[in-house]
Amino acid sequence: MKKFLHQLIFFVFVIVGSLIQNSCDAPHSNPFDPANPDKKVYTIEGYVYTFSLPRATLKNALVFWSPENIGSVTNSNGYFKIETFSKKEGWLTVKLDGYKPDSIYITWNSTKFYRDFFLNQIPKLDSIEFYSILLNHYPNIKNVNLIVRAKITDKDNDIDSVFIRNNSLKVNLPLEYNLQSKFYEKEFSEFDFGIDDFSELIGIKFDVIVKDLSGHEYQVGSEKLNRIIKEEIILEWPVNYDSTSSKPMLIWRRFVPGFKFTYNVEIYNDEFPPSVVWSKKNLSMESTSINVDTDLPSGNYFWVLWCVDQFLNRARSRPASFRVK
Repeated sequence: MKKFLHQLIFFVFVIVGSLIQNSCDAPHSNPFDPANPDKKVYTIEGYVYTFSLPRATLKNALVFWSPENIGSVTNSNGYFKIETFSKKEGWLTVKLDGYKPDSIYITWNSTKFYRDFFLNQIPKLDSIEFYSILLNHYPNIKNVNLIVRAKITDKDNDIDSVFIRNNSLKVNLPLEYNLQSKFYEKEFSEFDFGIDDFSELIGIKFDVIVKDLSGHEYQVGSEKLNRIIKEEIILEWPVNYDSTSSKPMLIWRRFVPGFKFTYNVEIYNDEFPPSVVWSKKNLSMESTSINVDTDLPSGNYFWVLWCVDQFLNRARSRPASFRVK
């Protein structure tokens, strides 16, 4: 019996040892098994920077590898890294709010691919002015123009041109950059829009389009014409070369157009071309007069009164002349 037990124990040890040996020699065919000698990790890495100089790293940019639907987000240093076990070719795309997306098609020549991206900032519309100006002249002439002024920021400094556009009206009109005001702006006539009356444009939205030097276009905002002030302000005194003191009181008829507004008043000299010698802005809509608070030298002058609404639409009275003794 003892002999049998010794033989049984020996037999068990032999079997267990054989199983352990066979287990150590098992093939590591699982590609995710670190001991798999045939495993290949394909790595994509790089940095994301601004296109503008000086270069700055961009964090939180999404870097997406489409064949495997996997991605990475850049860290505070703009660095990203993507690992895959697939050798599929495909697109690597980078996106970040406020910037134009960029992408590249990758064909593997090795197990590592390095790429830096330089993202172009999408231009930003800081402000937009879209208003009408009506000028009243003698005997009964009204001239209306449309003013468009856009303030646009672009750190990449690669703006080629700026337009206002309405596809349904087939309107695509360029704005001009003003070096002094730093606005893209222009004064338009009804002829520019192919219409007979600017009233046809009230309520119609126009897109503000920015084209960069690479030819890419961005819609950065939109605006519309809200009103044309066609009611006329009547000036009462001085008019028709009335004689006044050096500090005259300017008087006009109560103006009630049916909306909120303010007055601007201007006095011009009688030279050519005339220039403003005195002015006041933002007078109350309840006002019907104002005293000139500086002495005007002897000579001939004329004055005008503007109505300006909350949308910057404005209308100017007919000019009224006077003489300072």
